[in-house]
Formats: sequence, C-alpha cells, structure tokens
Amino acid sequence: MKGNATEHKQNPTQKTLRRLFLIVTVCFLLALLICMIIRSGELEVFLTDGAGAKAEGYLPDSDLVEARPSPKGERFLTVTASGHRTGKAFITDPDGRFVYVRVLPGSVIYNVSNGNFSGCREVTSLAAAYTAVTALLAVLSFVIRCRTDLFSYGTLYMGGTMLFLSVFAANLLPAAARQWLSPETYFMLNVYSSLKGAGQTFMLLTLPFMLIVAVALVVSNLSLVRHEGKKFTNLLAVAMSGLIAAGYFGFFLLDNTFTMGSERQMRIYGTVISVYSTIFVYLEAMLMSAMLCGLIAAHKKPGYDRTHMIILGCAIAPDGTPLPLLRARIEKALSFAKEQREAGGCGIKFVPSGGQGPGEVVAEAAAMENYLLSRGAGAEDILPEAASTNTKENMRFSLRKIREDCPDAKIAFSTSGYHVLRSGMISREEGLDAEGLGCRTKWCFWPNAFIREFIGLLSVKWKEHVFWILCFSAAFFLINMIMPM
Repeated sequence: MKGNATEHKQNPTQKTLRRLFLIVTVCFLLALLICMIIRSGELEVFLTDGAGAKAEGYLPDSDLVEARPSPKGERFLTVTASGHRTGKAFITDPDGRFVYVRVLPGSVIYNVSNGNFSGCREVTSLAAAYTAVTALLAVLSFVIRCRTDLFSYGTLYMGGTMLFLSVFAANLLPAAARQWLSPETYFMLNVYSSLKGAGQTFMLLTLPFMLIVAVALVVSNLSLVRHEGKKFTNLLAVAMSGLIAAGYFGFFLLDNTFTMGSERQMRIYGTVISVYSTIFVYLEAMLMSAMLCGLIAAHKKPGYDRTHMIILGCAIAPDGTPLPLLRARIEKALSFAKEQREAGGCGIKFVPSGGQGPGEVVAEAAAMENYLLSRGAGAEDILPEAASTNTKENMRFSLRKIREDCPDAKIAFSTSGYHVLRSGMISREEGLDAEGLGCRTKWCFWPNAFIREFIGLLSVKWKEHVFWILCFSAAFFLINMIMPM
C-alpha cells in the first residue's frame, strides 16, 4: 500500500509540470540577464519639473553620465552612462530643476526620484509574464492533483499558491501594461508599492468573498444552535467568523493609523502591515484552498473497482442503533456497492470501523454491522473493526483487517461530506490507497463541521505552517526595508 502512495508523488504529469516550471524560471532569469545587458548604460527620463522644460538645457554635474534630448519629445531626456564607474549625478537646467540619478554596477542607471532604472519596463513586463505563467502552471498542477492526488497536503498548498499567484498576476499585469502605455505617469515606485502591498491587495480583492463566508458561517451556526443547543462545538463557525471580521478590522485600523513620518518610520510601518497581512493571507489562502479541496473531495466518486469499503463510525443512539449521520454513511456505502455491481464490478466487503465510546451500549462497529445485516448485506461480507477511537485508528486498524482478508485490496471509505478531505489525508499517512465517498449532511451542520476539520488540518502540520509563515514574513520584511520608497 505504501508503494501506491509513492506512485502518486511520482505522477508523470506532475513531474512534467515541475520540469516546465524549472524551464520557465531559467528562461526568465536568462531573459532578465540579457535585458539588463542590452539596456544597461541608458535611461529615458521624464522631466516632471515643468511643462515647458527643454531637454537641451539639462547638464550633468559630473562626467559619470551624459544627457541629450530624447526623440520621444521635449519632456523626455536620454541619460547615458559615460563609462563603467559608479556614483551619483545631478542633472540640472538653468532654472534649477534637476534629475538625481545613480550609476550602479553594470552601468545600470537608476532614477532616485521615481525608482526607474535601465530596462525597468522590460524587467517589469518579464516579471509580470513570469508570474502569469507560474500562476497558470499552479492552476494546472492543482487541477491535476485534484484528479490524481487529492488527499495530500501538497494539493492543499498548491491550491493556496494558485489563489495567491492568480491575484498577484492580476495585479502585476496591468502595472506592466501601464509602464508602456503611460510611461510619463507610471513609475517603478508604483510597481515596488504593488510588490510590498501584495498581501494587502489579496485581502482587498477577496474581501467580498470572505464577508459572504463570514455571514454564511453565522447563519448556519444560528440554525445549528436552534436544532442542537448551545454547545461549544456548535459555535466554532461563529468564532471563525469573528476572527475573519477581526482580521479585516485590524488591517483597516493599521492601514489608517500612520500617515507620515521619517523614511525609517515609514519602512517600519510598512513592514508591520505587510507582515500582518502576510500572516492573514496565508491562513486565508489555506482556508479557501481547504474549502475548495473539501468540496471537490465531497463530490468525487471512487472508481467501480473497489474490493473493500471502510465505513467510518460516529456517535450512536442510546439504544445502540445508528443515528441519522451514521446511517447516511452506511447507506452511501450500500448505494455505491449496488452501483458497482450494476456497472459490472466485483462485490464489496464492508469494514464498519469504530469502538465503543463513553455512554454507548455497544461498539459503533457492532451497531453498523447490525444495520448492514438488516439492509441485506451478508455476514461473510462484513469485517467489523471495533477497537478504534479516532479517524487515524479507523484507518490503521481497518487496514490490518483488510490485509488479512486480501493483500491486493482496492479500498474506499464512506464518511460525511465535510470529513472526506481530512479522512483521505489520514488514510494516505496510514498507507492506504483509499478513495473517499462523501454522504450528504444538513446544510447547517456543514460549515461548523468543516471549520473543525480545517483546524484539524492546520494542527497536524502546524510546524510546516509556522515555517512558511515565518519565511513569507521575512521576505516581506526584507522587501519593505530594502526596496525604494
């Protein structure tokens, strides 16, 4: 079984996409290098110091650069590096108006006033194209993963990456276009601002969706409380809704707190809001990805070649009969077995899995076995597993039973729709090559249960999540502290 799980990781299409991403990245870096070599030593400067400014009147105060009129018009100046030395130069006209430039290594000319540099438009266009292509590759990778490797954290991460890159590309592409269409009014400082504010942009663009999610969580929880009473577990969605609202409130509060100050203060403020939004966006992207993967998992059907069906247990009634939630799981398994037989597939053996919980008169597996027998299943087709106390043990102990019965079994599992994704990930960790089958639940129960599942997904890999949050926070710290303002 472990070998089957490994095959998912070595999916040839995924390997092709990884190679394609590597090729695109190498081509991007080479194109950047070629662009900087070709465009170095020259910079078009737009003269913003007066509509009547004449390029002929501008003279550099050193021999680092030369200035001449640009064929683009009288308000443009072509600045050329005189040699390979580095330094700064003021280019002034008789009226005192000036352009302040630096000559960087490689004869790259940098305009201090607006952040433009030699080849900046080409570099921005290449960066925008690269981001768009990587976003497209992330989308393709996510779609393929959902078909072949849905129950992996890699798919969950790819979903979040896909969402963020798509929004980032949608923000950067117009910026690159404006560099060409309106070079006199759109400068690299605007592009730098877009990079530093990528998290803020994502938050603003996804605000309508997150507001809908927050309201839906509250409405569903109110309905759940009305049906099942005020229990802590029935208020998880309200708590999540409150966290979403608090996150956006904190963002808008930070965004409007500080308006001016020294460059150092502005950089520190920019770092604080960038790190704040980065942490929020990471969790938001993971939530959105988990919702998307969860919906796909809940509606995805196993192939009609299964030999064993694990039925994951949950609470039973005081008289030892399955409650509606558990009955739905059993009925889903029976329905699938019937469909497989009608499609010409083999018969399925059922593995009802669940021990005896506190206050339960019998084990959940026994309650499910009795129900299966009452619905016409043969005793020889039932392999009850009555020792497990959680989903991880459900999968682990059921696999032992199945291996004893059939070493080359093809396994599926039946559970509630909201529980399929996490159950599938746990089954993968336990070495099962299992496909999930989700049954319907009341609409008001889904959001609360899914939030519980999402918290479970985060807690299992919390060290990885902390690592990536720290990495992204460090990246945006450097961007805010180093990039021009």
